Amino acid sequence: MGSFDIRAGLRNDAAPETEDRPSGQVDSVEFGRSLWHNAILVSAAHARRLFHDGAIDEGAFAAINRALDAVYGVPSTEHFRANRAVREIDERVEVLLPREIAGAASLGASRVETLATALRMRWRESTLEVFDGAAAFRSALLDLAQVHAVTIMAAVWDRRPAAPTTLAHFLGGVIGPLALTSDRLKHALEWLDRSPYGAGILAGEVMGIDREEIADDLGFAGTVGNTLDALSSIEEMVSLAEAVGANLAASRRLMSELLTWIRTEPTSFFLDERWESIPEPSMPAHRTSERLESLVLTLQAAEGEVRATVDLLRSLPYGPIGAAWDTVATSMDRMLASGRASMHESAAAINDALIVNRAFLANRAGRAFTTASDLAPFLMQEEGLAPTPARQIASLVISRLREENLEASAVTPDMIDSAALMVIGQELKVEMETLGRYIAPRRFIERRDVLGSPAPERTRQWLATERERLDADRSWAAARRQRWDAATSSLLRAIRSGEEEE
Repeated sequence: MGSFDIRAGLRNDAAPETEDRPSGQVDSVEFGRSLWHNAILVSAAHARRLFHDGAIDEGAFAAINRALDAVYGVPSTEHFRANRAVREIDERVEVLLPREIAGAASLGASRVETLATALRMRWRESTLEVFDGAAAFRSALLDLAQVHAVTIMAAVWDRRPAAPTTLAHFLGGVIGPLALTSDRLKHALEWLDRSPYGAGILAGEVMGIDREEIADDLGFAGTVGNTLDALSSIEEMVSLAEAVGANLAASRRLMSELLTWIRTEPTSFFLDERWESIPEPSMPAHRTSERLESLVLTLQAAEGEVRATVDLLRSLPYGPIGAAWDTVATSMDRMLASGRASMHESAAAINDALIVNRAFLANRAGRAFTTASDLAPFLMQEEGLAPTPARQIASLVISRLREENLEASAVTPDMIDSAALMVIGQELKVEMETLGRYIAPRRFIERRDVLGSPAPERTRQWLATERERLDADRSWAAARRQRWDAATSSLLRAIRSGEEEE
């Protein structure tokens, strides 16, 4: 069995799957333990507020804490439904309380608000784990891009080489979106990190417990303002699921592209042997990127979990979720677990698996006329031609290259002179050395010195900005987790000591 982290309420290893579970039942022992502990922490926060408001005396408060401590340490061993777990906690605590204070622990509380609050506590922590995975993926990409700021390769447009770029610039196509999708996760978490507690069964409770104080006790950033909304809104969960899906899609698109490169150009990128397999012993030289292919399929399946979760939430009727919490809890937890595992595996693919063949990529960067678009600017700048004849000459030269099945690097002064005679009636006598330098892939990249371009210095500037953004995101996540851990530790100390802290 894995170790148990009491502060986060999470097991460090996943429990094995169990067959033949009833429909709508949470299929993870780890989830059940987390929910169990979170529900007890909610009850502890409720008892604290009852004591502070004078609804119970010090002796009753101590007795409730002792009962909660005893129940905390012995979670249900059944594969239970979420609703049943909260009911069982109430029943166990009630059995342990002295007769004279029977019912005191649940005074003014409802099980549905306890469940809704405990689930939010679970999901906010799971969301940060997805966020951590996405951050690890971004960090791996930034590290790789930093190393390859001058590694030239061909950028493709609609599966055809279009222009030279660098591997770092190519990776910017996923680094940028991941920063945006991480912002979406942060925004979704900010809405999720609001306490529904104090909503009663939908209209609030009669004891008048301060909802903002109990939210603070549980580490929430605030409360859900409307008590009906607190128990019935699906938008926080939908927003969260869609944010997770956006992160998964960004990773899946890149991994699919890398897999295409490896399949069509086997020497462009190599994979560490741990990510490859030999499917047939009779063909030892035939290696396949099995783990990378499995990752792409896993990402696709995780996106399916997201869509299924959103569809489920959108199908719920208006009003408190109630009995549907069991099904919602299962779907949300599976979706978040899939997202967490997929993002960490994506980070591993970049950190541990990918090996770049710089020479091959550089060799391909000048193929298929990728630099030919600079021929017209060359004629304008070096020969002083007007834009129209420069473009006409360049077009004729490129047409000849295509007819003779040559690359842009095969352009010669004679080709240009032949085209110039047809357009302007005279030869240009272009120097071969000057022409070669101008249409070389590296020079092509260096001339594009605009914000966000593949020019190495521009790329390095952009990568530095993205690294600062990532560091800020990680600090934000650390601050959230620190606040939750502090709240959890305070409540655990209270139930274990049987009294409130000074």
